[in-house]
Amino acid sequence: MAHDLTGASPAGSTASGDGSVLLPHDGIIDALRSFCAAKRSGTMFIITADNHVAQFTLRGGEVVGLSHRLLRGVDALPSMRTFTAGRYRFVEEPIARTDPGLPPTLDLLALLIPEHAGLADAPQSLPPTPSTWQAIEPLRSLIESELTEVLGPMAGLICQEHLAHIPALSSLQHFTRLVEAIAKEIGDPAKEAQFKQRVLSNLRALTADSGEPGAAPVP
Repeated sequence: MAHDLTGASPAGSTASGDGSVLLPHDGIIDALRSFCAAKRSGTMFIITADNHVAQFTLRGGEVVGLSHRLLRGVDALPSMRTFTAGRYRFVEEPIARTDPGLPPTLDLLALLIPEHAGLADAPQSLPPTPSTWQAIEPLRSLIESELTEVLGPMAGLICQEHLAHIPALSSLQHFTRLVEAIAKEIGDPAKEAQFKQRVLSNLRALTADSGEPGAAPVP
């Protein structure tokens, strides 16, 4: 069923953007940033290029709610990076409902940028095998544990998204690049540096305890 953004706005509200212009994902996020900077309150309704519904809810320029398809709040953040384009309409209205657990708006806006959705140089031709997942699992737990300290419950979704693009972690270099890519999701340079330091420090302890031959030392 097709969705339409050209209908009338709710009574007593004003709308910006007529929903007729298809914008790339970056253009949608730029518009969202402008609404935040202008301290707007209301709902940004989006119909994506593949005809799915997304929404951002703002109160005084702060993003207090979001949804994409059937996902809401922090659960919707990863998929909010995946649509390529869309049409939007912003409707001014009083906002009461909020989605709990959302990061601060500046951090959230950084998380919406899809440029670090996976490792650019990772081989993409072969899916991870069961033995690969068994090898990756301790590293996933290590990364997710530290990321949860920074980003809360959305950490698991972010780790899952990145690891889906990793057929193997065959060297320390691959692991380090994975950690750096995930760190970019945090959106705060100081927190990113602390996250990377803690993960690599824990990896050093993990490889030392395992006594596995060929485990590369962490500098």
